[in-house]
Amino acid sequence: MLNSDKIKEAMRTPRFIKMVARYQFLMDNLYSVDVSNHADFQRTYNCFFQLRRNERYRTQHFNFLEDHKANKQMAFQQILRFLSSVSDTVEASFASKMLSIINPDMPVLDSKVLNKLKIKKPPGSSQQGVVGIYSEICDWYDGFKKTQAYTEWIDLFNEHFPNSGISPAKKIDFILWQLD
Repeated sequence: MLNSDKIKEAMRTPRFIKMVARYQFLMDNLYSVDVSNHADFQRTYNCFFQLRRNERYRTQHFNFLEDHKANKQMAFQQILRFLSSVSDTVEASFASKMLSIINPDMPVLDSKVLNKLKIKKPPGSSQQGVVGIYSEICDWYDGFKKTQAYTEWIDLFNEHFPNSGISPAKKIDFILWQLD
């Protein structure tokens, strides 16, 4: 899939380093601030996850995150259903991103990940269809954990960012997001 030289090169870029720092800020502050009204947290989250929605949507998004941030058992479907009701569209990417903040062991569903994993998201996907796609991504991660490449990717990340406190799933997300 991706060779270690490309991964090392990507990890040295200012963009990659900045993304890791933003993520660490989010995780370091998730439980110490009220994310529904903390401007720095929201600004960093918006930038990290490219949350470009209207104020009403963002308010609902952060209120929901604040109310459920301690629920590690939160299901993708619950977040998807809520966010989709706020926007009248299927918010698969933002649902998975919120879930990955609540439970860092869960992967992200976005166009970069779909492209890297060669998973097709049909246009106009229903909530049920998106849940199936998210399940495919979770299955890929579960299978990938059993490979030598997984161990190599995690080791490379740890070499560049020792003691980062970042979950293995997020380390894989970072690598998938940054490589073209």
